[in-house]
Amino acid sequence: HYYITNNLSCRCMVAMVTMVAMIDEPDHGGGIIAGLTLPSQRKSLLPLNGTRVLTDKEKEEKKKKMLKMIWHVFIHELRVGPEEASLLLTEHVFTDNTTRAETATLLFDEMDAKALMFVPQEFLALISTGHRSGIVIHMSNTYTSIVPIWNLNILRNKAVVLQVGGQDVTRALELLLKQRRAEQVFRTSDFDPLVVEDIKEKRGYVALDYEGEMSKPAALSTEYELPDCQVINLGRELFQCTECLFQPHLFGIKNTPGLIGSVNQLIDTLNGQIKQDIVAQSVFLTGSSSMFPGLVERLRAGIAEKHSAVNVVAPPERKMSAWMGGSIWAELSVSKNLWTTKEEFDAYGPDVVHSKCF
Repeated sequence: HYYITNNLSCRCMVAMVTMVAMIDEPDHGGGIIAGLTLPSQRKSLLPLNGTRVLTDKEKEEKKKKMLKMIWHVFIHELRVGPEEASLLLTEHVFTDNTTRAETATLLFDEMDAKALMFVPQEFLALISTGHRSGIVIHMSNTYTSIVPIWNLNILRNKAVVLQVGGQDVTRALELLLKQRRAEQVFRTSDFDPLVVEDIKEKRGYVALDYEGEMSKPAALSTEYELPDCQVINLGRELFQCTECLFQPHLFGIKNTPGLIGSVNQLIDTLNGQIKQDIVAQSVFLTGSSSMFPGLVERLRAGIAEKHSAVNVVAPPERKMSAWMGGSIWAELSVSKNLWTTKEEFDAYGPDVVHSKCF
């Protein structure tokens, strides 16, 4: 993914890219980072296969793709050379130093970038709201992060990353649709991934009361027209697929607690002035997988059962919160000392980037 802002008023061009080239794919066997109490295991509704760790060859291929993508940004979008612009890169909240250093080396050596800055996307999402403190829930395609930020300081020792995201919703929907093939005569032997993604984005929703929704008559359904003009009926699978975000164990995603329980437990680990300030500023939703109808209401209701004072804020433009925050942060004077220049990289080596990270 890449995001671009061109601020002509100060003649500063910043290409903001998501650092995807060298980060391993999540493994559902691991489940969670930062150790929360896990829920009891229950029988899985559907088995969702976890993604695997990338091989060295696959990592190299991803590096090449990232370089090609960034070159496209500069040549076809910004129409400037990379040596003329600074790069603001978003990163995973738990990105390791090796990954960051390798990325810096790649961009400085291969592209002769002018300067780099690495910023967690949860931080930028908070910046886009105009707040300095709060809990940011970033729901991406591959994972969901819950990150407390206090006075612009990321509390990594409290942050949680759940290895469940939008791709798991898509997989769940695909499996549920295949199950429906036994009930309906489909001319297609398999659902095209793009069709499944389209159904998910246009018809998927979150049930406020999952058990209650499941008890409703199965006859309640909606029609969907496939690309071949075949019309199929869709019902419970439209909310069953999103339930993996709240009850991952139902879909065979092991050692990963649900979203609401994870947020409540994180809040419980906060104390004193930090908890008071963060809770007062709200929980902020961001990311493409946070757009499902009903998700905000389910989250609010679940958190309110234990923390009634917590407000959940879901900006309409939350799919682009990190981009918006990045375009703001790159222009603020408080961020100017966080850029790593090509000269600093050449003088001190790749590890210099770590001294300017959050």
